[in-house]
Amino acid sequence: METDQSFAKRLRELCREYYDEYQEVPPVPVSSYTRMNSLQSGKGKPTLKELMAISEAYDVSLNYLLAGDRLFPSLHMLSEKQAEGILQDIEYLKLCPEE
Repeated sequence: METDQSFAKRLRELCREYYDEYQEVPPVPVSSYTRMNSLQSGKGKPTLKELMAISEAYDVSLNYLLAGDRLFPSLHMLSEKQAEGILQDIEYLKLCPEE
């Protein structure tokens, strides 16, 4: 799926940028290195908790992780319930016919 590959590409870029800046292994804000590799390769689909953890660890917005948009401020400060509501709204909007 294109979106999954785009997310994977952004995650790989975030890890590379982190390594270039700090010269150390990037954070693994998910359950394991295996899971992180799965997300980076596009074979795994992130959960909401994983998206929030990645957003916080790399100080990027959920919007950037999902859509590549860096214009919005980081949303990782939202509660899980608020973030879930936003993601549900996005999914609803995807189902609405274009006018």
